[in-house]
Amino acid sequence: MGCGSSVVRQKSEIEEQWDRVWETVEVKKPKGNMSKNLVVKRSGWKTIRIFVSSTFRDFHHEREILVKKVFPDLRIWCQSRRLHLVECDLRWGVPKDSTTETTLRTCLEEIDRCYQDNIMPFFVNMTSERIGWIPIGEEVPASIKSEYKWVDGLSVTEMEIMHASYRKDNPNSIFMLRDPSFIETVPEEHKDAFIDPNPVATDKLKMLKKMIEDRYTKDRVRLYNCSFDYFDTEESKVKFCGLDGVDKDTFSKIVFDFFKNRIEHQYPLADKESEDPYERIKEKHEAFMKASSAVVIGRDETLEKVNNYICGPGIDKPLLLIGGAGTGKSSIMARLADTTYQKSVTKSIPGGGSKGWHVFYHFVGAVPGSTELEKLLKRLLKEMGVVDASNMPKDLESAAQVTCGALNNQNTRPTIIIIDALNQFDSDLAAELVSWVPKKLAPQIRCIFTMIPETPQHYALISREPQPDMFDLEPLDMESRKQIVEEMLGKYNKALDTSQMDSLLSKTSSDNPLWLSLACEELRVFGNFRKVSDKINQLRDGLLELEMQIMTRFEEESGGELLVATLCLLESSSTGLLETELLMILGDTDNLMPREQAEGAEKDDTSKEKSDKNKTEALAAYKWAEVYRALRPFLRPFGDSGEGRLDFYHRSLSKAVRQKYFKDDDIKKWWHKKLADYFETLQNIDRKVEEYPHHLLFLDDKKRLKDFLTDWAVFTELFDIEFSTKLCKYWTKTCALDEMEEHYVTKMQNLVNDERNSKELIALRTEQMARFMSQMGRYDRGFEYASKAEAFELDLGARPHRMAEIYHLLAIVADEHMKLEEFMYRSQLPRMKVIIDNFEKSVELRRTFEGVEHQHKLGLALNRLAFYYSGWSIRGGDAALNAKDAKSKAIDRVEEAIKLYTEIEDEFHLGDALITRGVTEGSANTSQIKFYKEAEAKILQSAGELNVSYDRLLLNMAIYYEEMGDYNTAYAKFYKWYEVCKDFYGIHHAKVARSINTLREPMYKRLAQEKGVPVPEEFDGDIG
Repeated sequence: MGCGSSVVRQKSEIEEQWDRVWETVEVKKPKGNMSKNLVVKRSGWKTIRIFVSSTFRDFHHEREILVKKVFPDLRIWCQSRRLHLVECDLRWGVPKDSTTETTLRTCLEEIDRCYQDNIMPFFVNMTSERIGWIPIGEEVPASIKSEYKWVDGLSVTEMEIMHASYRKDNPNSIFMLRDPSFIETVPEEHKDAFIDPNPVATDKLKMLKKMIEDRYTKDRVRLYNCSFDYFDTEESKVKFCGLDGVDKDTFSKIVFDFFKNRIEHQYPLADKESEDPYERIKEKHEAFMKASSAVVIGRDETLEKVNNYICGPGIDKPLLLIGGAGTGKSSIMARLADTTYQKSVTKSIPGGGSKGWHVFYHFVGAVPGSTELEKLLKRLLKEMGVVDASNMPKDLESAAQVTCGALNNQNTRPTIIIIDALNQFDSDLAAELVSWVPKKLAPQIRCIFTMIPETPQHYALISREPQPDMFDLEPLDMESRKQIVEEMLGKYNKALDTSQMDSLLSKTSSDNPLWLSLACEELRVFGNFRKVSDKINQLRDGLLELEMQIMTRFEEESGGELLVATLCLLESSSTGLLETELLMILGDTDNLMPREQAEGAEKDDTSKEKSDKNKTEALAAYKWAEVYRALRPFLRPFGDSGEGRLDFYHRSLSKAVRQKYFKDDDIKKWWHKKLADYFETLQNIDRKVEEYPHHLLFLDDKKRLKDFLTDWAVFTELFDIEFSTKLCKYWTKTCALDEMEEHYVTKMQNLVNDERNSKELIALRTEQMARFMSQMGRYDRGFEYASKAEAFELDLGARPHRMAEIYHLLAIVADEHMKLEEFMYRSQLPRMKVIIDNFEKSVELRRTFEGVEHQHKLGLALNRLAFYYSGWSIRGGDAALNAKDAKSKAIDRVEEAIKLYTEIEDEFHLGDALITRGVTEGSANTSQIKFYKEAEAKILQSAGELNVSYDRLLLNMAIYYEEMGDYNTAYAKFYKWYEVCKDFYGIHHAKVARSINTLREPMYKRLAQEKGVPVPEEFDGDIG
């Protein structure tokens, strides 16, 4: 009777537990309600997280099937849809010495991340005959009970189900129930692993399965069969048969199909033209703004200065806030954005007209994708109403040009642009030059930027005339520091006594807001109140020093070598790393660290040999969760609309990593080699091009770099029809140009000889190679390939669009070669006639084509055609075309190009056309310099110094001053031309040879000696 009473009591308790569960349920709609609108429009890559829930001991083989078969197949499918898949598999549990709170948070916070990334978690639960760990009494901390609505009496696995699915009726969840008959096939000596010894387990499992079946539709609660296969003595685990296969009712097939359907439903492939991600990005910046503007103390004077700039009369230039790392720039800009937006809503900012001011804010590095300048500019243009989906600029260059025009246009909507951390955009010429900001803003445009001093963006803006308004952020005063400490610690009901506060604020670095916030966080998590004073004294003075001290704590508490490896890998990367990439690299635990840094460095290298022979698997999720939790505050977020790329949020952390872990070049090389080896076999060409050459260059691994650059997929990715900047840079750092040419000649021969390649492909590759050889100064080879490309195209039927390209190519290769000749002769006219004829053929065809791309290329042809007509005129012409008529044609062609580039708002090529317009004025004509200076302003604004047009401009300006007899100015321009050619093309380029020859002329050698400037050594190389 006593036993019977006990069972009745237990059942009653279980039912009461579920009554309490139901009180916490947020969505109490009938089962089967799948009407939730989870369809997400997106652009770019997206991260998908799948959380795997079950007891550990009895589901080893199912988890193996998921991790090694189901998820890899699903990952391949996801990649085809621009999705990264990350599984959250905590199968190996949490380290034994972890506290209960750490253990529970590891599970539940991983589910939180799934919510953050995917709105509703992708969740699979597996249940059989074990209920798992049931925390009792005070084992569950009050903070977790409150935060997660913990129901006493539930197991951890049951709470995972509650949090991830049950309470919200999550349609992305599936429950896999193992058929109980499996136990009959398991040998007696192994049954204990599959049967829960807890006397309440049977009744709890019965209730759990009933509640799941009542809550969800049959397609989401699946019974599956399996049976004992064998016992793996090496792993000491039971293996089942029947889990994997193509049959629709097998475990692996059910899970794969479910997640494939749910992911496809939530993240459908959409027509790019109809996608509009900009509003979602704006919402994320708004969330960051609200979160970061709460604590801004001691910056009233700064905010008042900015407010005066916004509300005062337009001064046609930006306002810059300059401050070092950690000076509180982001918080200031967040508060500024918030208050300015509120004022704009009430129309309390003067000068906004009938519509009022539009406020645009952007925090670089604070939300996913925010470091990409192209995304910012497109969102800005859309919010200002300058463009819509139908005429959105196609790339960064065009977006920068349109933005520059819009911010200079008095008809643009009144807009206040607030951008934090201008120096943290991804490395790109347009970002570094800030070419999208005009030198003169329209009167109804305000631009406020923050940046670190002495960065490319800072130099680019202060070198302008007139200079922007700017002021430096001053260190915090003592009263402001005290208020910040009181507010930050007060949120957690903590306070320092007077002596402790004085001790903390006496440190020199306490005037830095970032140092102060890090120090407060270190004190908050410090557990022994009696030793707080000692802890304060131990805090390192100096931002880098404190960051290194925190890293040491992280090493000891959160991951050890894994954490160190993560920091070193991120620091060594070129553009940050995807989480999926990090997990694969960190999974090679036998080769995790260089010997100099590894724990137990005295061990031999036999482990390396062993691991090299086996395919590395991704790092276990629970291990990564521990590392990520520690580093998360220091990493750029990559949340629910990001591609999953991780990098440091503050560049000071990057410096701290280098100082702490990169003791010498050998250690640096070890990390770069590890990344090079990983990216060598990566199939994602975009990521490979971003990272692989960066590491090979650091390692000076020229063999692998040559193999990489001669891969056709890489060539296609790096080739640019105007100038292949990165491809040229890599080759000039890799080998002599003769060797480069030999490599590509061999590649072209192999391409032509391979019968599998179509004529169309061969013709295209031949044309591209002709252009690239010309870009590299190998003009003889370039002309050879251009002629072959023409023959291929004629054989293919002389397709108009392709012939327009070929005629332009033939002209441009001969044009570049002819530029190497330092003097003009009438004997050059026959070759010039061939160039002119090819340009004219290209122009004639292009006039019949529609679209901005063809307008752009038509402008290129017209511009060069004008240059050659002008040269024809200067050389005196001939009987067929006299000098006067040639000059008239030159002016007509270049004016047409200028008009065209003005219409399509292409400032860079407009600047190049203005150079030609100056040339058409004739030699030693004072009107030339007017056009040259106008061209200089547009080229430097849009592209800076390192480009082909600035090279051309400097040469023509130098020639002008030489012809005018101003040899000192001519020398300065010739020397600048030499420096630009050397930096842009590389020291082996033919244009460098010409610039050196000019500077070595007797007159300029004499001027150099007078100025104390060294004369360049004679050119040592072959001009092709």
